[in-house]
Amino acid sequence: MEAELNSNIVIDRRPIWIVFLDRMRRELILALIFAIFFFLLGREVPGNLAEEGYKTLCLFFLCVSLWATNLIPLSITSLLAIAGIPLLGIMSSTEAYSFFGNKAIFFILGVFIISASMTGSGLTSRISIWIFETWGKTPKKLVGGVYFFGLVGSCFMSEHAVAAMLFPILLQIIQSLNLDPRQKSPFAKSLIFSMAWGCIIGGAATVLGGGRVPLAVEILEQATDGARTIGILEYSKLSFPLVAVLAVCGWIVLNIMFPPGDGDIEPARKALRQKLSEMGMVSPREKGVGLVMLATLFSWFFYGEVLGIANIAILSITILFLFNLINWRMVEDHVNWAVIIMYGGAICLGEAMVRTGAALWLAEQAFDSQTQSPLFFLASIAILSMVFTTFMSNSAVIAILIPPTLGIAPSYGIDLVLATMTVVLPSNFAFMLPIATPASALAYSSKLIQLKDMIRSGIVLGILGIISYLFLYLFYWPMLEIG
Repeated sequence: MEAELNSNIVIDRRPIWIVFLDRMRRELILALIFAIFFFLLGREVPGNLAEEGYKTLCLFFLCVSLWATNLIPLSITSLLAIAGIPLLGIMSSTEAYSFFGNKAIFFILGVFIISASMTGSGLTSRISIWIFETWGKTPKKLVGGVYFFGLVGSCFMSEHAVAAMLFPILLQIIQSLNLDPRQKSPFAKSLIFSMAWGCIIGGAATVLGGGRVPLAVEILEQATDGARTIGILEYSKLSFPLVAVLAVCGWIVLNIMFPPGDGDIEPARKALRQKLSEMGMVSPREKGVGLVMLATLFSWFFYGEVLGIANIAILSITILFLFNLINWRMVEDHVNWAVIIMYGGAICLGEAMVRTGAALWLAEQAFDSQTQSPLFFLASIAILSMVFTTFMSNSAVIAILIPPTLGIAPSYGIDLVLATMTVVLPSNFAFMLPIATPASALAYSSKLIQLKDMIRSGIVLGILGIISYLFLYLFYWPMLEIG
């Protein structure tokens, strides 16, 4: 026994200073990040930027570094962002903390509670069994079905709403497959990413995928006194090839980076059929929850722009409690407060970037450094739009980037409609971090994917998205003879 124990002892023969650096690597990197942050704070403020804007940029560097390295939990970094705004004198505490009440936060909260009602009532089990019977003959077909549903669904309603609908169903399927979150199953990752990527990519196909397109069109019309606009059909005609190319690329990346495998899922199908048999007839609670969910989806589709998807979600939750279709104990197990805090902090920092002019200053610095090449100018705008949408809402990206882009585009001989689309399309490439969009936040909240998976695959998809945009600009848009 003693010999066996001794055989498991490994002697580290490296120099003591190397061992120390290895053991203290996390603390040393944190110290370096904060040292750079305080060094930047002590630097002189650029002449064309307000002091509050410069401090916001320093805080932005700190939070982005911590989010990207994940040295401390993402939600704690977000709390640091919220507290840092008043502590640095950027804004008052009242104004900074008020940003946490953003509608996106309440939409995500609403999604968690609606998901709890569907799971608690057993409705997701029935839907999961139907999906399994329809698409679940092999892991690859199941992932493909989820991916296709997200793509098509997000063409006709908010991508956030489609993700909200798929999220609890996927969790039920993953549970039925006995995919332990601690094992980081490639099949589970493939299912979760298929939901997020399908919704994000499909949301760029039509004006119904989100509110950024109407905002962009409004800015374009104001800048041209109504002379130029982008209609519903024209937008889809301009964007569809990019969505089609990126959808194919996304499917290929999904199967290469997170292959679902060829495992036997028949035992899971049998278990689900057995569970369905034990559940018996559809209960009144399931019917009630199903009716509320259908009414919610109908309202998101037809009245989402007018009433707001967050308001509709909250109203649906109220109805669920009024008719005793859900109780708070069911809710407690499904609300991921860490994700809500993480997303809220990111929104606060993004709003501070907009209000203090820090985001616009960054954009102007990028524009000022351009050469006289229209292609290089537009490619830089597209990349900037993609980077900005990783850390703030895409509506904020539209509001920041489109006005200066429209002001500079004529000097390059670029049509204003194409310049507008150059900002709008990449503003949907929110693949890299969970703070980028509710679909990514929901995917991360499943605890089935790691941050490094999201960053690594998100960078690949972002690069493919920019390449797809360049395909539009160089080959497809010239054939349309816009202008």
